[in-house]
Amino acid sequence: MKIKILNVRTFLCCLLAAGTVSFVSCTGQKKDETKETKEIVIERDSEGNITDFKVYSYEQKDDVVRAAEEELDRMNKQIDEMKASLNDKSERLSAEAKAAYEEAIADLEKSRDDYQAKIDELKNSSENTWEQAKADVNEVYRKTENSLEKGWKNLKEGVENAASDVKESVEDATKK
Repeated sequence: MKIKILNVRTFLCCLLAAGTVSFVSCTGQKKDETKETKEIVIERDSEGNITDFKVYSYEQKDDVVRAAEEELDRMNKQIDEMKASLNDKSERLSAEAKAAYEEAIADLEKSRDDYQAKIDELKNSSENTWEQAKADVNEVYRKTENSLEKGWKNLKEGVENAASDVKESVEDATKK
C-alpha cells in the first residue's frame, strides 16, 4: 500500500513539474512571437501631396515612383505658370528685370531636370540601391520644391514692383 501511495505521489509530482515547465515555456514563446511594429508617418502638404519619399519600402517602389512623377507634373505646371505670368507682364518689366526672371526660370527648369534624373534613377534602382536612390530623390525634391516656392514668390513680387514702378513713372511723366 505504501508503494502505491508513493508511486501516486511521484506520478503527481512529475505531472505537476511537467505542467509547470510547459506553462513557463509557452508564455516565453508568446513573448518571442509578438511582432514589433513601426509607425510609418507619410508627410503630406496642405494639398495632400507627399513630401517625404523616404518612408516607402522597396515593395512600394511603384507607388513612390508614381508619387514622384505626380510631383514632377505639378512642378512643371508651376514653371509653365511662371513663364505665362512673365510673358503677360513682360512689357512692364525692364530688360534687366526680364532677363533676371528668365534666368531664374531657367535655374528652376534645371532643378526640375535634376529631379527628373533622380526619378529615373529611382525607377531603375534595385533592392540593394533602393535606400540611396530614395534618399537622393527626396533631397532633390526638397531643393526643387523650395526653389519653386521662392521663385514664384520672387516673380510675383518683382512683377508687382516693376508694374508699380512703371505706373509711378507714367504718373510722374503726366504731371510734368
